[in-house]
Order: sequence, then structure tokens, then C-alpha cells
Amino acid sequence: MYVAIDGTVCPWSEGDNRPARQGRSGPAKTREVKLGCVFTQTGLDEKDRPVRDQGSTTYVGAIETSEEFGGRIFAEAIRRGSRRADETIVLGDGALWIWNLADEHFPGAIQIVDLYHARKHLSELAKILYGPGTPKAKAGPICASPNWTPATSRQSSRA
Repeated sequence: MYVAIDGTVCPWSEGDNRPARQGRSGPAKTREVKLGCVFTQTGLDEKDRPVRDQGSTTYVGAIETSEEFGGRIFAEAIRRGSRRADETIVLGDGALWIWNLADEHFPGAIQIVDLYHARKHLSELAKILYGPGTPKAKAGPICASPNWTPATSRQSSRA
């Protein structure tokens, strides 16, 4: 079973009565929406890439604390049968609050930075290592390429 967790910001109206994070120039005009999905993946495509089981994804989302959201995504995973799953994998963007939720609600789960954010983090690392704008930083690590997959990595290592 897979559990993917992320957060994003959305505009927020002044009339809302929920407490706001304080910005530099007054109350924040946005709130963080916490989102999660639970899905299964049991097969591979012709390129040896995992394929999400059709119709297996359910979603949860709310504007709430990470602690409250942890209970929400955990309840969805339980509803979906996580206690019967052979393995649980938590996907996230690398944010500490996500790994803390994974540790608390899904102990023993494999924690993986999702591919989009892994590529972004590797690109940022290349800029630090090689200097922004340099050819090596622009090229980035091979696995930061949008065409990279574990299968293409295995093929190139055999050549």
C-alpha cells in the first residue's frame, strides 16, 4: 500500500475566523492545505515501471495542523486495509512534518522522496556543488533527467 502526502498553499479570505500564520506585513493571506492519497500498485508496465492499480486511489485533504492531518491520512489507510498490507510505502517531498507523520502513524514503512521532488532536490544540489549556471549544474545528475527511470539506469550500467 502506498500513502502519498504533500502540502500546498491556497488563498484565504480575510473573513475566515481560523488563526493565520503571521507574515512579515501582517496576517498571512494563504493557508497550507494538507493532501494525501492512498493507492495500490501491483504491476509493472512494458518499461518495468510501476503502474498504479486502476480505481485504487482515494484522497483526503484539509486545512489543519499536521497532527490532525496525520490522524486523517492514517484513518484512510486503515479504512483501505493498511493493516493487511504486506508493505507500506510513504511518499513525500522531503518535508520533516511528513516524515514525522510517517514515523508516528506508519512505523516500519519505507519512506521515499517522490520522483518530482527528488529531481528538484538533486538539481538544487548540483547548483551548490558546481555553481549555478555552470554546464554541470545545468545538466544535473543523470537521475534528475525527466527520462530517467530505474530501468534506463540498469540499461546504461550494462553498456
